Amino acid sequence: MTFRYAPEPEPTAPRERKTSNGVGLAALIVGVVSLVGSVIPILNYVSGFLAVVGIVLGIIGLILRDRPRGMALGGLVLSAIALILSIVLAIVYTVGIATVIGDAVEDSREQARTAEPADPATPAPGATGGITVDYELTGTVPSALATWSSVSTDDIGYESATAQGLPFTRGTVLPDDVTPRDGGLTLSGMADAADGDLTCRISVRGVVVEERTATGPQASVVCLADVDEIRAAAAG
Repeated sequence: MTFRYAPEPEPTAPRERKTSNGVGLAALIVGVVSLVGSVIPILNYVSGFLAVVGIVLGIIGLILRDRPRGMALGGLVLSAIALILSIVLAIVYTVGIATVIGDAVEDSREQARTAEPADPATPAPGATGGITVDYELTGTVPSALATWSSVSTDDIGYESATAQGLPFTRGTVLPDDVTPRDGGLTLSGMADAADGDLTCRISVRGVVVEERTATGPQASVVCLADVDEIRAAAAG
């Protein structure tokens, strides 16, 4: 009986290891770009999504067989760092921008408050070196048209305001070297259609120089304080 041996199988050639990893290279590129974008304001809002793409490419590059994993690992790490930075810096930039906007709004409000007219009972800035004169309209009517003498640096003018709620007050300063053309300062008021009483009053340092009262629908009053009376009240 003759035995025959099967021929030995030929040795299999070793699998050739590829020297490139396109997915890993793409992951590295995306990781670098997302890392740079993560520190740039506004752009870092988008770099977070790009970092996620880099992480996915890095994972794919690592699991490919017979491919170098260095670039894939580098892209994965860079993309992960970029994702964290983009989230943290997005919060920081958002808070910073909101703070800047809030400060700008507050500054504008402060400037608006500074630019508002002075208190009605306070004389205009720069009107110093004279006698402070106070105007006042009071009464039971809800509102009235007010007209009063306004003192400038070298002349007397008139101002008016409609539908002013009561009590209505204004103040001015009569310089020592200015004399009104009509010899005094005036305050007038005309009530709205409502029935009631309306009183005008001109005073200096709490001393009433002129006061008049009218009643009825659309009551109208006019107070005229002579300059000599004003200066006498101030001197007394």
